[in-house]
Amino acid sequence: MTITPEHAVPPVENSATATGITTNHLQLDEISSTEADALIIQHRLPDWADDFPQPMDCDAARQFFEEGVMVAAGDAMATRLLRERTTAEVVGTIGFLALPEPGAVEVSYSVVPSRRGRGYATEALVAVAHNAFEHPEITMVTASTEADNTASQELLLTAGFLPVEGPGLSLNFVLRRPQLPEDTAQAPAASL
Repeated sequence: MTITPEHAVPPVENSATATGITTNHLQLDEISSTEADALIIQHRLPDWADDFPQPMDCDAARQFFEEGVMVAAGDAMATRLLRERTTAEVVGTIGFLALPEPGAVEVSYSVVPSRRGRGYATEALVAVAHNAFEHPEITMVTASTEADNTASQELLLTAGFLPVEGPGLSLNFVLRRPQLPEDTAQAPAASL
């Protein structure tokens, strides 16, 4: 379901729809093929925030497309757009890539600069992690961030992720079922 500006709905408790997840401040809809194409070719759509997409959104769209996980209707692992419920504007993306390790997925997320500091990334991250863990085969959600991206590190810690050692220069984080906050309404706001 896509919310148009004329049909924006007031915030409600977290819930899942056939293709979307509704949180207190966001509607997380599976990305359509039109939206995916627009991201990949970097063509702006009218319901996108002025500073969306960011280069990382376009890069992620290409990567998700290449991995075959861009549009997976009804799938918990589908790539989603973060739509602000008060304005109905798209303000970010979130999605998963399968990892070589069985039961593990890697989450990638982005919120535009104009909407950071409102807790949107935390809300979206916790919501999609809950959705992923509804599938028994998913045992772990991972994420990585650059060493100098303290805002993203704080967000991951707020969402229940724990730092782990890993290869490369990035910092790596893992979330297992018992670490997940109960819902996005209970997760404290992070700076993203």
